[in-house]
Amino acid sequence: MEDVPYARIAREGWVLIAILALAGTVAGWGITRALPPTYGATSTLMLQVDSSQSSLFERNQFSLARVKTYPALVDSPEVIDGVREDLGLDPDEYTDATLRQMLSAENTEDTVLLRVRADAPTPDLAKDLANSSARHLSDLLESTENSERDGQYVLELQQVLPASAPQSPDSPQVTAITGLGLIGGLALGAIIAVYRTTTRRRLLTISDVRKASGLPVFGQVARFHRAGGGEDRTAMTTLQDALENITALGGSPRSLHMVVPASEAALDDEVLTGLLEAHASLGNKACVIDLRARPSTGEGARPWTDVLDPVARSEVAGTHREPHLYVSGDSAGAARLASTVPPAIEILRKEHDVVIVVCDSGSSALQEKLVGMGAWAIISVRRYATRATELLTAVTRLRVMNIQPIGVLMTHVPRGALENVAESWRTSDGKKLDDPGRDAWTTAGLDLLDRGDDPDRTHRGARALLG
Repeated sequence: MEDVPYARIAREGWVLIAILALAGTVAGWGITRALPPTYGATSTLMLQVDSSQSSLFERNQFSLARVKTYPALVDSPEVIDGVREDLGLDPDEYTDATLRQMLSAENTEDTVLLRVRADAPTPDLAKDLANSSARHLSDLLESTENSERDGQYVLELQQVLPASAPQSPDSPQVTAITGLGLIGGLALGAIIAVYRTTTRRRLLTISDVRKASGLPVFGQVARFHRAGGGEDRTAMTTLQDALENITALGGSPRSLHMVVPASEAALDDEVLTGLLEAHASLGNKACVIDLRARPSTGEGARPWTDVLDPVARSEVAGTHREPHLYVSGDSAGAARLASTVPPAIEILRKEHDVVIVVCDSGSSALQEKLVGMGAWAIISVRRYATRATELLTAVTRLRVMNIQPIGVLMTHVPRGALENVAESWRTSDGKKLDDPGRDAWTTAGLDLLDRGDDPDRTHRGARALLG
């Protein structure tokens, strides 16, 4: 059975736990404010027994035995009616059942003391109820216990400690209920945090990526915050680190990168633009050719077929603008792209230090062709948007074709969630990948490009390959 990752749960769920603990505390305090206050007042009576025919010991034993029977008398009609009449209470509002709930009495063990308690919504009413019920209880006792025919014992309940108005309510107990709310919030937050971490299907951390695919994460790209269109230094630094880590994991630099997004949102225009800017900051001339079914729509994007059109290329050169981003400009299927795109890629490789090709996970023929041209396979995921099953599907498809990705690029990572990716690497992650080189189709079909000095001849050869 897998151990529960308590440290990871605390790291990922402490905000949720803190929020629910605060919410529980506020809820507990709010409940105490909503509940009506109850004030308690107590009047203490002492039983005295006089007898000229009994010893002190006999009187003491008699009083201890008798006082135990008196607490139940506080609910008697004589006491209830007397209290209502003394205080002028409305019989409809303060019924017999209501007053019995408000009054109680108890005998302190092994003493002749009787404590009469009253609970009421106001301090003064609690005091008056306790004192009035104590007086009427004393009167009831004297009228029933003292008989003219049997004068051996004379009993009297004296009020030795009159009730006073309480300064604070006895209930609700603000501290106790608020504390229970805090404990309940902490417990609920911990339960949710454990459940979310142990059952989560979306990729949130480097550990999630490793668990789903077995691949290392070579870069975490910070979420972009471009104020006024300016450069985001934090995001750019993370992109630069990711590009340098590609070489560290691959073992040697390559001019062709194949990026396979595991989900639709894993690689957007902002990240693609950031990749080009990061390469430029490292002194590399790079371009992106996006061949997904839904390619980038970023500013300056041009159809990839312009690479093979000498007229279009001359127009671009005349504007003094370098078209870094090329997108799929037609509805050609993946199989046709696999046979038509390589010439364009070879042209771009002659003019750029790095060519980044973005393709869908299902473009098997195109992926095989790119790897045959010496491309590194890279998988892109988006934090908390890409599911573990989507990453596993993308990795499995590549491995079925005997393509081993060098790692995973995680995008849109909040600054507070950035991790040291190098600390997560294993010894096996640094294995150098064998360069498959060009396949037979590429070697034969692109020979026109390799031996052509004249640009027009080069483009004619490329168009010939396109048929």
